[in-house]
This record gives sequence, structure tokens and C-alpha cells, in this order.
Amino acid sequence: MLTTIFNPPTAEQRRQILEDYGFKYDRRIREAECFEITSLSRSTRWNMENESKFPTRCHFGRNSCAWLLSDVLWWVRNPPAVENVNNPYNRKSA
Repeated sequence: MLTTIFNPPTAEQRRQILEDYGFKYDRRIREAECFEITSLSRSTRWNMENESKFPTRCHFGRNSCAWLLSDVLWWVRNPPAVENVNNPYNRKSA
């Protein structure tokens, strides 16, 4: 069954995904880098975040926020299910 809610990775999964992508340490990424990794616009990410379909951001002050790199990479590898899409694999056989 496909999931529609983002579930953050465990500590072991964080370590593994960072290693798979060639990063030694987890870090915070800002807006531009998050866009580069996901290619989703700011408003799309915000809407998905409010629907619990994208990792939540961490706020550092009034005007700054960032995401954990491991959360975003985990989301890229395990995206939420998208509804109302014509997917031939989900069709019922006749």
C-alpha cells in the first residue's frame, strides 16, 4: 500500500542515505539547495508540508528556515503516493 504521509527516517536510515549520496555528515539545507534537490517550487513544498507530504522545516529565527538534508534525500527516494494519476500499474485487469 502506498503512503501519503512523510515519515522521517530512523537514525540508521539517515546514516545509510547520506552514505549512499556521498555525504559524510547531516546538515541543514536552505531554500535554493532544497529546490535544486527536489525541483519543487517553494509554494508546492509549502503546500505539501502542510499536508504532511514533505519534511517539515526547522526555523532558526524570524526570517530563516532550513531542512535536514537526510530528510529531503529520504523524501526523494521514498516519495509520497500521488492520487488521481493515470498509472497503468494500478489498473484492474479485465
